[in-house]
This record gives sequence, C-alpha cells and structure tokens, in this order.
Amino acid sequence: MTEPRRGRRRRAVLSAACIAAALHLPAPASAQQPIMAARLQPGESIEIDGTLSHPAWQRAPVFERSHEIEPVRGRTPTHGMQVRVLYDEQALYVGVRAFDPEPQRLRAPLVRHDQVLRTQDFVVLYIDPIGARQAAQFFRVGASGSTGDGLHTAANDSEDFAPDFDFDSATGRDGQGYTAVFRVPYSSLRYTSAPQQQWRLMVGRRIPREEVVLNLTVPLPQEALSFIDWMQPLQGFEPPVRDAFVQLRPTLTLRRTEQRPHGEPRSHDNQTRLSVDAKWRPLPELVFDATLNPDFSQVALDTPQLSRNTRFALFLTEKRPFFLESTDLLVSPTDALYTRALSDPRWGLRATWRGASLTGAGLALHDKGAGLTPIPGAYGTGFALQPANDALMTRAQLRLGTLTLGGIAGGRRYEAEAGSAAGDNQVAGLDAHWRVTDTLRLKAQAMASRTTAHPTLLDDGAESLREGPSRRGGLAYVGLYWRTGRSDTDLSVLEVSEGFRNDLGFVSQAGVRELQARQSLQWFGLGPFNQFHLYLNADRVEERESRRAVSQKWVPGLWLATSRNTEATLELYPDEKSRVQPDGPLHAARYVHVSVLSTPVAWVPQAEAWFDSGRFVDVSAQETAPGHPVGRMVRGRKWGLDLQTRLLPRLELQPRVERLVLDNPVEGRYRETAAQLLAIVHLTARQSLRLILQRGSFEREGQGEEVETAQSFTYTWRRSAGTVLYLGATRGSVGLPHAPSRSSELFAKLQFDLSEWAGWW
Repeated sequence: MTEPRRGRRRRAVLSAACIAAALHLPAPASAQQPIMAARLQPGESIEIDGTLSHPAWQRAPVFERSHEIEPVRGRTPTHGMQVRVLYDEQALYVGVRAFDPEPQRLRAPLVRHDQVLRTQDFVVLYIDPIGARQAAQFFRVGASGSTGDGLHTAANDSEDFAPDFDFDSATGRDGQGYTAVFRVPYSSLRYTSAPQQQWRLMVGRRIPREEVVLNLTVPLPQEALSFIDWMQPLQGFEPPVRDAFVQLRPTLTLRRTEQRPHGEPRSHDNQTRLSVDAKWRPLPELVFDATLNPDFSQVALDTPQLSRNTRFALFLTEKRPFFLESTDLLVSPTDALYTRALSDPRWGLRATWRGASLTGAGLALHDKGAGLTPIPGAYGTGFALQPANDALMTRAQLRLGTLTLGGIAGGRRYEAEAGSAAGDNQVAGLDAHWRVTDTLRLKAQAMASRTTAHPTLLDDGAESLREGPSRRGGLAYVGLYWRTGRSDTDLSVLEVSEGFRNDLGFVSQAGVRELQARQSLQWFGLGPFNQFHLYLNADRVEERESRRAVSQKWVPGLWLATSRNTEATLELYPDEKSRVQPDGPLHAARYVHVSVLSTPVAWVPQAEAWFDSGRFVDVSAQETAPGHPVGRMVRGRKWGLDLQTRLLPRLELQPRVERLVLDNPVEGRYRETAAQLLAIVHLTARQSLRLILQRGSFEREGQGEEVETAQSFTYTWRRSAGTVLYLGATRGSVGLPHAPSRSSELFAKLQFDLSEWAGWW
C-alpha cells in the first residue's frame, strides 16, 4: 500500500529533526541581533525617576528594532520603541522610550501589583541570566507606574506572577508617548559565575487600542515552542563575578479571632506571631532560604469556583512566598511536585542551585498538618485528615545540549496520633526532555512510590492516615509536542498504577491509563479575524487492568480573535462519556460550550462570559446504596460572567459569578452558585483599600440550601517586595441559612526587609 503523502512528510520531518539534533545545529535564536550595554562611569548613579535625562542614557547604545507579534505577526509596528541598557556593580538599568502618535489615548489606570495586564499600556522586560532560555524573570511597569513581576518557564510555556523580586521602576509621560525605566539589582537575579555565560534579554510592549498589540524586540515565529525561545544576547556587559548577600525579613502578625459554631458557645483567641524569612546567597549559583513560624494566612482569598458536581481534587495555584524561589525548577512532565500539598509549615529550609548545565532544588520542612491528603482512585479522589508530618522534596536537572535529564525524590513521614503510628509516603523518579528541533519536543517521566500511610475510618466518622502494610505503585508518562507555523500537535500517554500515591504532588486518579491527543490548524489575517483556529481534542481514561472506560470524549472547536480585544470559543461535546462507579453505567453527556472575552467599552477593560447547555451527569444522584451514587443523565446549563470595570479612575470593581443548574426530575433539581465581588480603591500607586464579598451556595431541591460566605476588608501599603503592611478584617459563615456557624478575624500584618529598614536610619 502506498504511504499517504501526509505520513511521508511527517516522517521526513522527524528524520530531519533527529539528524539536526545529532549534529547540534544552532537554534535560530542564536542569530538574533544583540542588545548592547554600557557601563556607568565611576561615581555615576542613576535616579529612577521615569526619564532618560541622565547623560549616561545618552551614551548608551540605542536598540530600535521591534516586531509586531499580536494581533498580526510580522506586520510593521505602528508604535516605535527604543531600548537602552546600562549597568554598574550593583544592578542592571533598562530604559525604554515607548513612542505613541496619540499619547492622549494611553490606557494608564492605577492597578494592584501583578495586575498590569493586556488591557493597559505597559512595557515588560525579560531577563535570562543563565542564557539557556529555560526560564526568564520578567518585570512589568504600566504607563501609570503600576508594577508586576514573575517567572516565565519554557517547559510549559507559562507565566507565573506569584514570585516577587526586588526591583525599582518608574514611568514618565510626554508629548511623544512615555518612558519606562527599570533598575534590577543583581541580588534579585539568578545567574552563574561562569565567565562564558551569555545573558539574554527581551523587551516587549502592550498597546491596547481597537486591537491589543504586542511588540517585541525579537521576531518571534509562530512555530517557536516557547515565548522566550528567541531572547537576544546582551553584549558589552560584564556581570559581577560574586554578589553574595544575606536578607532577613521578619513578619509581625497580630490577630484576634472569634468562633461561633451553631448551637455552641463563642470562643475568642488573641495571637501575636513573629516569623522570620531568611535568604543567603554565598555564590551566584547557590541560594539558601529558611522560614521559621511563617504566617501563610491568605491575605487574598482564593477565587470561589464550582466544586460539588465533580469527583476529583481541584488544582490550586501556589501563592506563599517561601515556596516561590524555585517554582520553575520544580516543573516536570507531570505535576510530580505540588507545594500546595503542604498545609502549614512550622519551619522550612530550601537550597537552590542554578548552574550553566546543572540545576536543582531541595526543600525540607515540618508541616503542622490539619489539611487533607488526597487519596487517588480510578473513579474519584478521596481525602483523609492530614496529621503533622516531616516532608522532603528534591529536584535536579542536567542539560546535555538539547537533552535535559531530571530526577525527583522525596517523601512525607506522618506523626503518630492518638497512640497510633501514621506511616509514610515515599516517591522517586526520572524524567527527560528532548528538544529534537526548534519545533519538536519529547517528554517522558517514570516514578515509583511506597506507601504505609493509609486512610482509616475513625470513631467520629472521619478518615485519617494510619500506618498499614507497605503498598507500592508506579507512574509512567510519554508526551510529544510538535509545532509549525500552521498547526499544533500534542500527543501523550499516562499510566498510573492502582497502588501509586504521591503526597508531594498532584495526582487525582490512580489505577488508570490516560491517552490525550490535541490537533489544531491556524490561520492569521483571515478576513475580519486576526487569528482563527480549528482544533480537535480527544481524551480517554480507562482502568489499566480491565480496560473499562472511566471517561472519554472528543471535542471539535474553534477559537478566533478580532478587534476590541475580542476572543471567542465554540466547542461541541457530542459524546462525553463518564462512569461514576466501577459497576455504574457509562453516561454520555452532550452539550455545547460558548465563551467570549472582549473590551466592549473603555470603562470595561475586560468582560468575559461563558455558557454551557445540554445533557450533563448529575454525579451525586441515583444512589444504589447510601454513599454510593452512580450518577444520572439530566438536562442542565452552566454559565458565568466576569467583569472588570473602571467606573472611576481609582476604583476597580470586578463582579464574578458562576452558576450550575441540573434539572433532575427524580432526586430534585440541583443548583450551585459561586460568586464574588472585588472592589479596590487605589489611594496611591503603593496604597489601596480592598473589599471582597464572596458567596457560595449548594441546593438539592427538597433537601435545603447550604451557604458559605466570606467578607474581607484590607488596607495595603506596599513599599517594596520585602516591606508590606496589611490591616484588615474578615468574616465568614458556613451551613444552613437559618443555622450557620460563623467566624471573624481582625489582623495587622507587617513584613519588613531589615536592609531597607536600616537604610531609613
């Protein structure tokens, strides 16, 4: 039989890819035009005032080339940009002139830190001091002077705003547009002392008008595997050989809490809590972190979400400062390390090494527990009360050209409770990431676990971990991602044995085999659409032993982008099958999903709405025995709305609501709602008042309504990443409307950097 033309072409591409990798052909990024830097003269100092008036800026080489990436890749930019770079023994300075023929149209509202987004004019600086284009720290400043920062990781091509780095920035506006100036101290950057190491840089600019434009200093091609693939060399720059430092950040928290359980007496508690975070960098490559008695109480509440009509654990984003130093180093082909699994550490130690070819991170801590440990199963995630425990997680990677080898090892040993040993969980594994070509990558991971901590039913009906027989398990993953200028292909296979458990990672299912396939085709500048994507996603999860389907679906869809920051998605779910219990039926859901994101008017920078309608599985319905539902197919609808509004220049209002209704004629109609109102008054660029109102409710018709509410009011003063003051109050309730259990809290929390505090005197 003659081989299909498409198959021959793909095989030829793969063969060429392997040859290119074997020959170590240079990446296209290696040919990028460098950005030149100039050293400050002895005695010169740059004031970060948002202008480029200092004589040193006039001596600095000017880089003027920019490229439009969005909405039309390759189109000649209509808004020019100039970049200048200076440096001295302490810091890197970057000055950007952002030209605008209509400066009165600049969108420059004051926003919270890390909320400098695509609906505002801003400049962003990406720095990769290692030069491997595996990760880049980014720093944003809006035309208003508002700031944001974080870490971009190439392995999953994602931006994480949670890490905060010390940097200074300022902007200034004039008749030509605006200027942005950054000062990034070397103490905030992670680099090596290797003299041959090549620092890399990239500067971007967002311009939201009728269309949201993104310009970069590099011509990033559509087929690039990562947004940071084409970062430019920084030349004429001599980084410091050694920049050791010690950083101490104590935090003082005063808290008064009141608990009012329904039908029980009130209780009060006053707390004074002193915690300390320390950072020591003896070498550019090596950083030690320590935390003692940290206060990880959420100053910002997690956004509520619909969670009742699901069988699996929900993934939560890490926000706690101690865990953010090495988030990119913990990334692996699967979610093998998940720091939100650690509930409330009493103390913690971490070491991070970032070398030219070897990187690694290790964490050791004592967790006070009191959280929930997920117990993965084929048909759902169970939970057990988590005793106090000691935890260790380590991750290392070695780069060998286009091949990166990694390893993970760790475990948790749970403390005995009520005279019973609680057991432990240990995991170890290897992984590999092979960048075959600049458009093709392969990923693989294999892990093994040993567990003696098993869920046990206690006398009060709750489940907790208790020591039992040793149980072993394994996990294996293989994935391929291939990208061209017109298509994306993503294929993966994941196998998790029934006995596998990773209490340091995020594993919601065990005893299953999961197969995923993603294929998309893309067009650009097609009629009124800047981008137009057609795609097909297919998933199947099955029991490993019986090959019985747990869930499977195929989803054709389209995504398009057009003017006014508008994106729209249409997906069809013609046959989404799922099974709630091993002996239950295989339900077939059928529904349509529509979502739209846009900037309808100037005072609504972003509006997002989504709607699902069709036949769904009511997961908790049709019980064959108490506590053993098998689900029922019913008609239903799910919708949501998220509005960001600026009715006044200093006032942000963001209402958000999600609602699910299932019309079950047998067990009764199911209703679930998750709603939040966020209101922020920006007093200055560093001070704000924030109000959060949240309400979640669940009701099965005829069985009463359960309601959970939360209110939070907070004043924030942010001097820097290391010095922040919070004053606030929270209140919450949970239970039936006529019989809720209530709680309230008043708090004052001051974190200060001793090096900054010493400078005030």
